[in-house]
Amino acid sequence: MGVAEAFREHHRMLLEYLDAYREGSSLSPAELQSLRDFLLHDLLPHAQGEERALYPAVEPLIRRYGRATATMQVDHEFIEGYIRQIDELIDRIQRAGPEDRASAERTLRRLLIELYALLRVHMAKEERVYLPLFEAHLSPEEQQRVFEAMHEKEGESGLVVVQELDVRSVPPPQRHPLIFQTFEALRPGEAFILINDHDPKPLYYQFQYERPGQFDWAYLEQGPEVWRVRIGRRAADPGA
Repeated sequence: MGVAEAFREHHRMLLEYLDAYREGSSLSPAELQSLRDFLLHDLLPHAQGEERALYPAVEPLIRRYGRATATMQVDHEFIEGYIRQIDELIDRIQRAGPEDRASAERTLRRLLIELYALLRVHMAKEERVYLPLFEAHLSPEEQQRVFEAMHEKEGESGLVVVQELDVRSVPPPQRHPLIFQTFEALRPGEAFILINDHDPKPLYYQFQYERPGQFDWAYLEQGPEVWRVRIGRRAADPGA
């Protein structure tokens, strides 16, 4: 067994032990003491060991090879999974008889508790790690754009994406002229996806200066190696 697989196996053992306590009858004094011993002498040292050894080893690897937000996206996968399970369970409860309904409602409460715990940790990570950076390093206008884009439902912008423009292999002096040429070819209500190897913030400021009120700008992916931005021509373009 490799070292990484040993990590995974240890994770499985910890989860299986804790899972055995989630449901069932009341616990005996011996079982309660066993649970306390597990939490204090197995689970807590595991977390402390990760902080002490694993995370310092992985952090430079993430900076070089990975994505800083990847773990948060894993959280989202689990959140979506819980939402799907709960959605299906609600359908089952609505159709169930009295006996099945009671069992399904117990399952629903358990899933809601698990989802709440996951959301609480996920949001704490965003508020303690991401939002201080967000407030310190983005202008109020940039913060507002991100907030609006985040709460915009898919397709709600009214823009139709007609192409992708990958400029990573284009010589830098040719990039902005090509991007503006692509923008000029758009009809009102159309957009393209810009793919770049750095944050195209200077391009945004150039758009603000040269095409004020005519364009829509929304980050779809923000590094560390690839940036994807949806750039659209607004339907109310005064120059259309």
